Amino acid sequence: MRRFLLIAVSLVASFTNPVFANDHNNLDSGRPLSFDDAESLGFGEQSIEFGTGLVFPENSNVGGEFELEYLNGIIRNGHIIIGIDPQVGGRVNSDDTDFDVGNLSVGFFYNFNREYDNVPAFAIRTDLGLPTGNNGRGLDFRLRGIASKTVGQFDRVHLNLDLNINTDPDNGYRAFSPAAILGYSRPIGYPKRFDRTFLAEMGVITGDNSNGGVLIRTGMGIRQQINRQGVIDFGIEGDIATNSHDQSQLKLKIGYSFGF
Repeated sequence: MRRFLLIAVSLVASFTNPVFANDHNNLDSGRPLSFDDAESLGFGEQSIEFGTGLVFPENSNVGGEFELEYLNGIIRNGHIIIGIDPQVGGRVNSDDTDFDVGNLSVGFFYNFNREYDNVPAFAIRTDLGLPTGNNGRGLDFRLRGIASKTVGQFDRVHLNLDLNINTDPDNGYRAFSPAAILGYSRPIGYPKRFDRTFLAEMGVITGDNSNGGVLIRTGMGIRQQINRQGVIDFGIEGDIATNSHDQSQLKLKIGYSFGF
């Protein structure tokens, strides 16, 4: 009888508190802001994430960006990422407005530890971009260190430190460009409901132009659980140039992710 009761309680708990295959509270770069949290995809889980956005570059035509990524939890605490990022219309640092299929990227994410006591969760992400887009040249490599920490009862902060390397930059462009982004997340409506998360970010991005300076990145967004496996997101993100050689831009973004 005791075993039967334990099984019954477990089944009820699983229906009332489902484990989402794609969780609004797990944060991936691009959905909708630029930072990652330190949580990996579950072992054996898969996810497809896609998004689109309007881009308003300074002193240029309006453009459109698209993102498509496939994630697969191939090992415990780790997953691979395969993505592509087409674009059309106006874009920063270019006069080209033709459709560009974008660069194919392959990445790997690994979580070292869960958060406990005062120790943050730590993770690392690496991405390799292949020159498959228009006028593509060289390889783009990014190494990202990630730390996530709960502050107070519900608030979390996420520090992302990046090193970007291009093996064959255009004349006048940087081969090495570091960046730092501080992200913030908080569930909205908790504990009465747990299906929506607010996000914000502030970052310092090195400009691509070798004569340029840094760009200040700011953004905010929402991730909304719509069913057990699906999440929609929307946000606004901007880069503010601090040097005349760089170009500011504003992005309006919306996306959808589903796990299986």
